[in-house]
Amino acid sequence: MSLKFGITGYTGSLGRIIAKSHNRVKYFYFKGDIRDRKKVFNWIENKKFDAIIHLAAIVPIKVVNSNKKKAYNVNYIATKNIVDEVKKNKIGWFFFSSTSHVYSSKNYNINEKAKTNPISYYGKTKLLAEKYIIKHLEKSDSKYCIGRIFSTTNK
Repeated sequence: MSLKFGITGYTGSLGRIIAKSHNRVKYFYFKGDIRDRKKVFNWIENKKFDAIIHLAAIVPIKVVNSNKKKAYNVNYIATKNIVDEVKKNKIGWFFFSSTSHVYSSKNYNINEKAKTNPISYYGKTKLLAEKYIIKHLEKSDSKYCIGRIFSTTNK
């Protein structure tokens, strides 16, 4: 029996790589507007996932800054809605793709315990989502992982 994973943001570079990487996992992709709370809730409740990988986000700084409300709704509110369903449905594992933008610029190596101080509005929206995840999943039946991605390369 294969594991059932839900993936948001499957059309992005990370989503495409992850979807091709495991044979023992059956992936179910969220198709539609991640801000549509009812559609997200139905997707999660109907599939009974073992895990959810949440990659959907508005990322390019120029795009985020040109529509901050949309970025806030996608990067924070949609994540909040997913986390609420993860907790309610006791999904075993949740991965959230965050960003290095939650840190201020440094001239030295840092680790995940470094003080956060977002360098962009994008970083602020992702840090809000991280804090919500920690607050609501810390003492729940769902384990979580927040990956602060510094950069990716792709053909």
